Amino acid sequence: MSLTDREFLEELRQDFVEEAGEYLHTMVSSLLDLERNRGDAEEPVEELFRAAHSLKGAAQAVELPAISSACQVMESVFSRIKKGSLKLGADGYDLLQRATDTLAGMVDSGEGEDAGATAPLVREIEGLLVGAADPATFASPAPAIKAGSPGGDRAPSADLRTQAHETVRISSSKLDSLLLKAQELIAMNIALAVRIGDAQELLNLESELEREWDSAIASLRREGGGAGSRAGLEGFMRSGRRALGRMRERLRRLENSLRADHRMAVGLADDLIEDARTAAMLPLSSLLSAFPKIVRDLSRDLGKEVEVVLLGGETEVDKRVLEGLKDPLVHLVRNCVDHGLERPEERLAAGKAPSGRLTISASQVAGGRMELLVSDDGRGIDAAKLRKKAVESGAMSQVEAENLDDSSALELIFRSGFSTSSAVTEISGRGLGMAILREGVEGLGGRLSIESESGAGSTFRLNLPLALATLRGVLVEERGRLFVIPSTNIERVGRVDRSEVRRTGRSESILVDGVPVALAGLGDVLEMPARDDVAEGGRLPYVVVEAGGLVCAFRVDRVLDEREMLMKSLGSLLARVRNVAGATVLGTGEVVPVLNSADLVRSLRRGDAGRPSGALDEGARRRRILVVEDSITSRTLLRSMLTAAGYDVGVAVDGQEAWEFLTGGEVDAVVADVEMPRMNGLELTRRIRSEPATAALPVLLVTSLESEEDRERGAEAGADAYLVKSGFDGEALLEALHRLL
Repeated sequence: MSLTDREFLEELRQDFVEEAGEYLHTMVSSLLDLERNRGDAEEPVEELFRAAHSLKGAAQAVELPAISSACQVMESVFSRIKKGSLKLGADGYDLLQRATDTLAGMVDSGEGEDAGATAPLVREIEGLLVGAADPATFASPAPAIKAGSPGGDRAPSADLRTQAHETVRISSSKLDSLLLKAQELIAMNIALAVRIGDAQELLNLESELEREWDSAIASLRREGGGAGSRAGLEGFMRSGRRALGRMRERLRRLENSLRADHRMAVGLADDLIEDARTAAMLPLSSLLSAFPKIVRDLSRDLGKEVEVVLLGGETEVDKRVLEGLKDPLVHLVRNCVDHGLERPEERLAAGKAPSGRLTISASQVAGGRMELLVSDDGRGIDAAKLRKKAVESGAMSQVEAENLDDSSALELIFRSGFSTSSAVTEISGRGLGMAILREGVEGLGGRLSIESESGAGSTFRLNLPLALATLRGVLVEERGRLFVIPSTNIERVGRVDRSEVRRTGRSESILVDGVPVALAGLGDVLEMPARDDVAEGGRLPYVVVEAGGLVCAFRVDRVLDEREMLMKSLGSLLARVRNVAGATVLGTGEVVPVLNSADLVRSLRRGDAGRPSGALDEGARRRRILVVEDSITSRTLLRSMLTAAGYDVGVAVDGQEAWEFLTGGEVDAVVADVEMPRMNGLELTRRIRSEPATAALPVLLVTSLESEEDRERGAEAGADAYLVKSGFDGEALLEALHRLL
């Protein structure tokens, strides 16, 4: 094959990948329909037969005989099913589904030229035709990874591979509309050329007037103020007056023309943006259609029966939103199947149908957003169990847990490391999936809430933007800087008298609709330099922000206005900046940070950001944490993390140095290693507890010693918390400090 022929073949194969993805998607969904209807549906069989036949022909055209041969034998199976001479059992459907996974892997990897690569697969499928298939011996060159296996995170990606390519198919009508509006820009360019000519003529008039002005000045100097000079000056003034009149008239015409052009340009730009946005939007079904197979494979592994219901798949969503939603939604669905839905025998004992139901429904709501509901009719979530788990894990005290209402208790499942599962499995139990879910949704500018009834099931409500290009935000000013807070997270904007700010220790709060809400200065949360010119008295502007089920209020200097703006990324070097989601450029050219509402709320709730500013409480200070660690790496890590959370951090290399530090200065808490030279962490803790001046000082041990005996020794020494480095979670440390201080 010549180089030219090879290049042409490669171009064909690029088109083949997209086409093959559609055929494989049809085969997967039709197999699910056929299995659900026990092989009695004519339409799925016909679609299977046509898809296998078309994929076979396409593979032959791009010289991929391995794929072609597998499709040919699958086509024979579908033909027999179509004629009614073959009935598949569960094992047969498993074999065919795994065969589609294998073919999808070969399409994505570009394999398929080796005709013998699919020989074992072909023999297995041929076994269905003679009734001798043994799926347990199924072998393929690219076996599928089951959801929940060590490579389980790749399994959903394989099931969703038809949407992974960087191409989008759009209708010809959308392209025609884009082309028409682009052509209108030609008229706009012509109009702008005329305006440039008008501006040039004004410049010429100004130059002419300037020359006459210079001539008149020179004449006055020569004639020394005589009658001739007065006549010349009078003539100059008349001439200049006429020139100014002509300039004013042209400027008026130019202004009116520019205003009309501006209106046309704004309308055209809006239309182009909207058309381009819709061209890059895909129906939600392109993402949701893969979930029946994901649920089927997972439920079979777990010994459960699950019916999947998809609604609202026609809702069109920005392709970037779909890509960002894919992983969080997979985590959520897997969690519902694993934790939410019961096994058939449990459901029967509870008076339910043996097969559980998982519903994913979407609808468009106001403000250019959509609401995605993921519901199951399983066992629901026991709020009392969550409270008990929170106390056992040290996430909160018994009193705090008892004060939580059911709605707040349900929010605990989104905390990193929090899980009600009694065992860690390949599918779940580490307490990470739900935290990843919330982080993913909030990263898309969305909100997540949960509703659950014990014994009746749970509903997760995801509110997401349909597109990511623009956002509505409230522009605020704080300490001389402008910031944008996304409108979707703002509950209200208002003013409050300083006398109405409640202070409890170092914390502040205000009443919003009769409910206490934590209050902090936005500048304090963003760790901006304090100002000395804060005015006393008056009413304080504030913004109430909701994120992650938590509500907080932030004081600002001014609330300017709400506007729609273009959201820009900070670039790969600043991919994750705490409290900042991106940036926007104002009409003045000023670059303004767009704040991350979820980060703001977390910063206030977990750290010291909510303390009063100097103007409100002159005695307030940053809480000081003493880090005692002989490892340079661990010491640096802890110091950086605590400093970022708003604490003032001191360090010591061993227990002896730490004790000397404690006797010479004020410290609010100690975070210490156990194994250290001179005085270890246990000895330091006992020393702290033995002295009246330090007996009440919170001590948290962070160590690699993780046995129960080690934990008991820490408790006996008087430690308030014991965290193990092997499973170290910075959030857990910060939450423990917040609880103890």
